[in-house]
Formats: sequence, C-alpha cells, structure tokens
Amino acid sequence: MQILLIVLFFLMIAQSMTSIIQVKYYQKFVYGITNKYQGNSSYEFYTDVSKGKILKTIVAVVVDSDGRIISCHVCKGFTVFARFKEAQEYHGLVLEAFHLKKGEKNRMSQVEDTLAKVYSRKLEAVTTD
Repeated sequence: MQILLIVLFFLMIAQSMTSIIQVKYYQKFVYGITNKYQGNSSYEFYTDVSKGKILKTIVAVVVDSDGRIISCHVCKGFTVFARFKEAQEYHGLVLEAFHLKKGEKNRMSQVEDTLAKVYSRKLEAVTTD
C-alpha cells in the first residue's frame, strides 16, 4: 500500500512538471509570434482550442484587418510534447469563409472549425465595441 502511495505521489509530481513545461513552451511561442508581428498594428493575434474525442487542437492565427490569414500555426496532440507547426495551406484565406462553411453545415476539419470559432470571436469583439 505504501509503495502505491509513493508511485502515485511521483506520478503527480511528473504531471506537474510536464504541465509547467507545456505552459512555458506556449508562453515562449506566443511571445515569439507577437514579437514577429509587433510592428504592424493592423494585425491581430488569436488563439483557440478545439477538443475532439481523442485529440485537442490549438490554433494560433495572425489576421490582417480584412480577416485574411497572415500566419497560422496548429498544435495537435494529446501529450504535453505536441508542438506548434505552421500550416501553410491556410495562408491568404479569409476567416469569413470558414464561418460561412460552418453555417452551410459542411463537414470541417478541427482546424477549420477552430478558425470559424476565431471569426465568431472576432465578430463579437467588433459588435461589442
């Protein structure tokens, strides 16, 4: 019984340490993106999460004032070792297209669904100002 408690204690410590590593990585990534586009005041940075049945997807996107995607990074996985990867296929697309596609009830990938949520958040920010 004592061995089980010791093992559980060390598992809790390991989970805490990996969570700290994940948070530090996320903070470093966000800092890097914001510094990269710091000089252009017409760009906006959004992040959002989409949770699937097994995997979660985090999307970090930089858009211009027209809603056109300048930079899109995707982090997919269920471990703390998942890393952001640039998704070139979304560069130059407009966020509104994903919102309209979702409204048409078309099947969308987790990334596209998350981009539609980002557009909805962008609309909320505009209408509440």
